[in-house]
Amino acid sequence: MNFKKIKYRSLLIGAGATMMLATSCKDFLDVDIYDNYSEAVLSSKKSYQALSTSLYGGYLWSQFEGKFSWCVNEGIPGVLFNVNDQEGALFLLSIGNDNTILKEGYTSLYSGIIPQCNQVVKTVSTALNEGSIPSDMTEDDMKAVLAEARLFRGYAHFLATEYFGEVPVVWNSESDISQKVTLPRVSRRTVYEACRQDFLYAYMNLPESPSDNWRASKYSAGALLAKLYLTMASCQDPISNAGLTYPYAPEDPDTYINAAEGLTTEIINSGKYSLAKHKDIFSLESRGEPSSETVFALYWSLAKYAEGSAYQSQMAPSSEWSPGSGWGSGKGLTYTLYNSFDESDERKIELCFYVGNGTGNGYTTASGEKAWYGSAYKDMKKAGEVDFGMSGSDFLSQGQHLLNNIKKFVWGVDDTKFHGSGMGVDRRQDIIRLSDIYMMRAEIAMFKANKDVTADNKAGLADINEVLAAHGAPTLSPDTVFKYFDDMEARHPATEKFKFEVTVDDGAGGSAQQSIEVESGVPMYHAEKRVDLVQERRKEFAMEGHAWLDLKRLYYRNAEMAKKFMYQMDRGCTFTNSPEVPEGDAKFETEQGYKRLALVNLCQRALAEK
Repeated sequence: MNFKKIKYRSLLIGAGATMMLATSCKDFLDVDIYDNYSEAVLSSKKSYQALSTSLYGGYLWSQFEGKFSWCVNEGIPGVLFNVNDQEGALFLLSIGNDNTILKEGYTSLYSGIIPQCNQVVKTVSTALNEGSIPSDMTEDDMKAVLAEARLFRGYAHFLATEYFGEVPVVWNSESDISQKVTLPRVSRRTVYEACRQDFLYAYMNLPESPSDNWRASKYSAGALLAKLYLTMASCQDPISNAGLTYPYAPEDPDTYINAAEGLTTEIINSGKYSLAKHKDIFSLESRGEPSSETVFALYWSLAKYAEGSAYQSQMAPSSEWSPGSGWGSGKGLTYTLYNSFDESDERKIELCFYVGNGTGNGYTTASGEKAWYGSAYKDMKKAGEVDFGMSGSDFLSQGQHLLNNIKKFVWGVDDTKFHGSGMGVDRRQDIIRLSDIYMMRAEIAMFKANKDVTADNKAGLADINEVLAAHGAPTLSPDTVFKYFDDMEARHPATEKFKFEVTVDDGAGGSAQQSIEVESGVPMYHAEKRVDLVQERRKEFAMEGHAWLDLKRLYYRNAEMAKKFMYQMDRGCTFTNSPEVPEGDAKFETEQGYKRLALVNLCQRALAEK
């Protein structure tokens, strides 16, 4: 695939945010939801709220969460290294029309979530128009249920256009989908306006403090509205805005950016949320409840296959960490992202399992103990010592060349009592948390200070440092050379030299070992840690479904810089068995055991073909 196709296919078909239909830890999803509702069924506040409750989790979102979300949101932007079959095709940017994972994401949005939202909108709107309000509900209560449905509908349409470009807007599932009317694609301008109307209605009609703390609030809608406005204002590059047929560029981006600034400030100043350590946000104990940072989230319940979350099984390195199944042994953070974390950054030990040598260089167990690969540790679910037995050389012998596996949202929760594979665990999936609000406000400040994405721009450092300090990450000093996007190309003229030991003819009928040095023709971007807003967001929200949407905003502002980011992430970086480092040598677990696989700089090749 050449890069011209990547520009509009990968950067428009792209990938998405983690839209998991989730089910909460409570039994609030234990309610049957039907296509049509009789008056006998809808006779109380509880029964009406059950309609919108169904949108927070369950079967409708299963195809989205099962693979599409993390394959697209983390794979295409180069957060998650994964070269397995069609999953890996997205990471390797070999995106074909026959990729079933992309089809599953589209189907989940248009055959599951949006129709369900429309059914709730129709049912509640009809009741409001007819004055059929249960005795234990007020008109505001009814409008809140309607607002939840419109919030989810707007969110689903927003994701659809960010993943697939020009898409249908469906507000009447009976005539548009049930009767199989051909659905026309509309411009992104039209989709954004549809999203804006839904989000604005939700913002005006959702309560500030819902009776159930997991439900969406006015601030949830405000957060999504701010993200929409920030995205719309970012559309600065005529090339990147040229869609398939209809271009999009806002007539007055400053209006949107100012509105987004006001919304983010309102949420921060509301006092409803507070920043917290990652070990608390993503802990075993709090996995099914809102955290202090949760502004809007989906909730999966412990349930059978396709009703609970499949994520743990997909990411766990083995069945030790996901009883019943663990498919994540070949998956981990891309080396360039993994290597960008400072060793003192507390977020790293909550994000991934990795080879280490001591305190602060491993991960934290559910009981708060620190451990690392190659040591004994307490299993996250069971009592007693379990030897995971993973050293650097063990990783390499198993073909895992990243020296890390994903830990975030992996707890060792056992759901095999429902389903033998364990692919139905409970968890909260934050769509927007307070850290994102701070980071968005920082991005807005940088946008207002200078629209050039490569300009030195410290306008948002205070908000960024609020997040970093709260999460135990090194803060940025006032003299940091900081940009929205740091183009590293000019600083990487050098290439890397590899040394190999080969067997040669000794000239006397025998053989001898000879060292050969080979120089790579590719700049090694992993050698320097990227310092810019794009990278700070990648580190903060890795595996949370943000990276694709973040890259899209960069693309809208400057398409060439987005392509450079894809190239400069150097997604081929891995460890391999180096001939000059004997197996078992301690260097296996150090940078000296590093080799760059020649097979992958697809972005470099694509640029050369352009």
